Amino acid sequence: MKIRALVLGAVMSVCAASTAFAAAPFVGGGQWKQGIIRPDTWWYENADGTWLADTWAWIDGNKDGIYECYYFDKDGWMIYNAESPDHWVTNADGCWTLAGVVQTKTAQ
Repeated sequence: MKIRALVLGAVMSVCAASTAFAAAPFVGGGQWKQGIIRPDTWWYENADGTWLADTWAWIDGNKDGIYECYYFDKDGWMIYNAESPDHWVTNADGCWTLAGVVQTKTAQ
């Protein structure tokens, strides 16, 4: 019975992740900017001069048709090697990972 509960919990977690990240927007037309005061940090500036903040977004930074998902904090900084407020993990490049594997999507 315990194993069944663990399996069900794992399936529900994956489904919840799919739902949460399905709502994250696909972003394009902007560019990555490196912090000046904080050169170890990055933000994404949209084509209209605004930036992403307190959100996840799918971004194809290298224009290969494959989008990676990034989280931007309330001030607009991309988090990396960290856990987001909704408890998902990002790697050294800031990409959302599950079990160490970068999650990707292609635009429809």
